[in-house]
Amino acid sequence: MGVGPRESDRPLTPTEREVWRSFTHGGWGLLAEINAAMSAHGMSQADLRVLEALGRRSELGISELAATVHMTVSTVSRQIARLIDDGIVERVERGTDGRHRFVRITDGGRDVLDDHVRVRDALIRRLVIEQVTTDEFETLGEVFRKIGAGLAQRGIGTDR
Repeated sequence: MGVGPRESDRPLTPTEREVWRSFTHGGWGLLAEINAAMSAHGMSQADLRVLEALGRRSELGISELAATVHMTVSTVSRQIARLIDDGIVERVERGTDGRHRFVRITDGGRDVLDDHVRVRDALIRRLVIEQVTTDEFETLGEVFRKIGAGLAQRGIGTDR
């Protein structure tokens, strides 16, 4: 067991730093475009993340939902309150302790989700898929599966 610096403590090389800058520049730009388009259709990317997570499950607790979408419990609680007011999400009544709240997507919420997924998918096709080869897009997916698995090993995020 050495006492020297760990490999992960090493500064990025100039090439690694340039790759990272390309990733953040392209990634933030892509998310900005998606957020602007989603906003023009009355929903944020954060709303879409929450609805997609709820759409995959019959119901979720707020804390589990927050972990799934990588947001704080207080942020998700405020978001859920607004989505409930809009009739997109509803509370699930349970006979258990009221401190652990559960929610689910409504039928109307599924329609909203479907509409927004279509908008998002068209953007992804135009801004990403049409800009790279099929192999590059598949490699991108593999890279982020590995990153997601590494985060999950650290207890960060549990669902896609």
